[in-house]
Amino acid sequence: MRVRGYLVAALTLSCASNELDMPGQGTAGTGGGAGVSGGAGDSGAAGSSGAAGTTGAAGMIGTAGITGAAGRGGAAGEVAGRGGASGAAGTTGQAGAGGAPSACAPCATHRWACWPMPNPVSSGLPNPASYRDNGDGTVTDNVTCLTWQKAAGPATYTVDAGRAYCAGLGAGWRMATRIELASVNDFTASGAKFPAPLTNTGGFFKTGSEWVLTTKQIGAGTDFGWAYNFSDGIVSNARSGATADRVRCVRGGGDDLLDAAPGALAVPPPDQYTMISADEIRDNYTGLVWQRADSSQTVPMAVVMPWADARAYCAGLTTGGHTWRLPSIRELATLVDEAQVAPSINRTMFPNTKYGSKSNNWYWASHQAAGSTTAAWALNFDDGFTGFNAGASGAWNYFTGAWVKCVR
Repeated sequence: MRVRGYLVAALTLSCASNELDMPGQGTAGTGGGAGVSGGAGDSGAAGSSGAAGTTGAAGMIGTAGITGAAGRGGAAGEVAGRGGASGAAGTTGQAGAGGAPSACAPCATHRWACWPMPNPVSSGLPNPASYRDNGDGTVTDNVTCLTWQKAAGPATYTVDAGRAYCAGLGAGWRMATRIELASVNDFTASGAKFPAPLTNTGGFFKTGSEWVLTTKQIGAGTDFGWAYNFSDGIVSNARSGATADRVRCVRGGGDDLLDAAPGALAVPPPDQYTMISADEIRDNYTGLVWQRADSSQTVPMAVVMPWADARAYCAGLTTGGHTWRLPSIRELATLVDEAQVAPSINRTMFPNTKYGSKSNNWYWASHQAAGSTTAAWALNFDDGFTGFNAGASGAWNYFTGAWVKCVR
């Protein structure tokens, strides 16, 4: 069954939610949701001595970063001004040299990426994934500083039962939110999408992120939340809370923060964006700098383009005199504002963003679907769901071209 959400007044009209309410639908994609994938850290590239790194390295928890290397390579800290110059103080809550919170410090939300978004090692993109197996049934992500259950919960759960199960694990444990599960969803993997050392399990996984229409009890969205299908990597905003799915619990990032509790709207972290120029927007938490406009405003005749042309478009961008690239699906997911629909993005920072389900109003990501030579990943800012263009005409995931928003 498909669901269309209708939003009124302050939220505007929502055009889409596209999840089938049946678990384990396989790669053809049970949903239109934001699949991103897992990974962590740049494995301490900056500061090989295990001290703190001197170029914006984050010194994430304690003197030596997380794994004895210096923070996370310095790159994200340097761009965002977030990692202090020495890192020696273990900057879990202090400000970095640029005044923004240190990497992995709480930022008053679990619904946004308050850390550089890791990318799968095999993708060749920044912030390559890195994990530490703690030997006690938990795994720590060296980039996000989140600690995960190594194995998924032993049963399937409704959303209420999943919340109770995670809380029963002890202080700080909770159901992961949409963006947190995005960080461990490996879009390069064939088959199930959890990266090692997390045990790899397919099927649907509940999140702690309600769909905004559920939160506001508007239209058809009275029971829906964000969920990932780890069999194909797709995330949707329209999975019924009453449907029993898998759960993988997480802790970290300020466990006392309850913005993922039932009925809580997503609220962005403070000072999330800086407008570098009329053409560039910096996310002060992820360290990513985004093209403010997109190909709809910069390409003559404003036409969508095939995926094969998207990389060349970004590579040819000269905005600010910098080198630009096509973002990963995980990086695109960091732009999604769960409290907004049509479009689900900060409209001041990114005006005129395209949106609309069952249309060409998607935004290309950097990689093709695993095992495919024809379908590539994209995100739709109607609600923030993801997919790859493998559907038949009229299906939610049928699109012949997409827009492009580049990143650096």
